[in-house]
Amino acid sequence: MNSTSSSPSRPKTDPLRIAAWAVLAATALSGFLHLAGYSLPAALPKAPLCPFRALMGLLCPGCGITHAFLSLGRLDLAGAYAQNPLVFPLAALIALYLAGRVPRAVRSGKVVNSALLGVLAFWGARLLHYVR
Repeated sequence: MNSTSSSPSRPKTDPLRIAAWAVLAATALSGFLHLAGYSLPAALPKAPLCPFRALMGLLCPGCGITHAFLSLGRLDLAGAYAQNPLVFPLAALIALYLAGRVPRAVRSGKVVNSALLGVLAFWGARLLHYVR
């Protein structure tokens, strides 16, 4: 048997993998604390964590994503959507990544460019709503 494979293996210390596990752990912790009667979002600072928002006073595409993941941990889907609708595709992508099942098409330049265009469109719509 040949021990080499056609797909490169990811090292265990891959920073993206560590970040994905950290997001998953924080989301789960939020759910467990909610069941125990505690609120992790209440412990977050009220000042904007986003440097773009702190400097410009406007929302960036990622604004609210921390609270959105914490809402997912509490299984509050409406709350997660209200914080940042991008949480759902991002959560799905993180789950696929951790499972090692990111489809090859998702890694292609065309899909990545389309996703970035979608994020920019979302940001534009969010800014229009915020400015009004």
